[in-house]
Amino acid sequence: MSGLGLGLGLGLGAHRIVDRYGNMPAVFTVTAGNGTKYVRVRVSEATTVTPAGGTSIRIGNTGEFVTTPLTLAANTNQDIYFNGAGSFTIPRRKLVTYLYIDSLGSSVITGDITGMKLTYLYLRNLGSSVITGDITGMKLTYLNLQSLGSSAITGDITGMKLTILRLDSPGSSSTITGDITGMKLTYLVIYSIGSSVIRGNITGMELTGLYLQSIGSSVIKGNITGMNLTYLYLNNIGSSLSYGTNPLNITSTNGVQLVGNTVFATAAEYEQLIIDAAAATWGAATYPFIITAGTTDTDPGWDTVKAYVAILLEKAAWTSIPSAWLTTGGGSWPLNWKEYTGE
Repeated sequence: MSGLGLGLGLGLGAHRIVDRYGNMPAVFTVTAGNGTKYVRVRVSEATTVTPAGGTSIRIGNTGEFVTTPLTLAANTNQDIYFNGAGSFTIPRRKLVTYLYIDSLGSSVITGDITGMKLTYLYLRNLGSSVITGDITGMKLTYLNLQSLGSSAITGDITGMKLTILRLDSPGSSSTITGDITGMKLTYLVIYSIGSSVIRGNITGMELTGLYLQSIGSSVIKGNITGMNLTYLYLNNIGSSLSYGTNPLNITSTNGVQLVGNTVFATAAEYEQLIIDAAAATWGAATYPFIITAGTTDTDPGWDTVKAYVAILLEKAAWTSIPSAWLTTGGGSWPLNWKEYTGE
């Protein structure tokens, strides 16, 4: 992995990464491969992929494994299956615009992505495999780093035109920083990101999924409004977000959950959330609707929302409200609110 770190910025330093590393070969070293796993790539021009050592390869899931170079067509996704210990090499890193590696199991590879001109990067469940590199300056529109183990991906995402961002347990060796303000994200997941720090404002984004938990020093602000959310999960993010109104269509087992110390500032926001959830389509009545934190000041008022509560109790698994909303806590909700049918 390069020792350039994150101090290069997004201008001259980012260009130097490509200039210095882009013409270097993209070598994937294979220490274990049984022929059932693959690396999916797209290249910007026709080129070769060359096996070496004891590794044989094929492109696609049919045909014979070979120990001679194969041609990668330009601008199309192709799966490079690998078998046996050794390596396979694409002659220049900057030709690679798309990289997908998922669930390698007992197969083990290593590689460095620094200098690739990626627009799409998906790394998930890498096991003992180690992928390293700096993504600073890449023109990524899709970034998924999930359960990376010992892999070390670093870089600054500020200025990227991301539409998908998922940082989900990227590992203690990976550090991603940056500002997401102004990105046209449709999907945002930030979970257990260690020393990574993501900041920004989500107002105006047309998100379909929003999941924030264990975000460390990150600060995500903004108003959740006009989003076609299929789930909303906010865990221990404090009061950095507000709620407007959204046409919810809950198709995920995450449901709608405001847990830990997550709070909205006003009773009106909770009232609207309950109204939206009652009007929503829910994929299953077992999907959760949970609110754990709140005060008497944010109690939306039982008489105001009870008709919507009755509807929502039929659609979702609503099991928890803040204790301060109950009559025993100074609020307006009866203790048997979960049994309310509207009658």
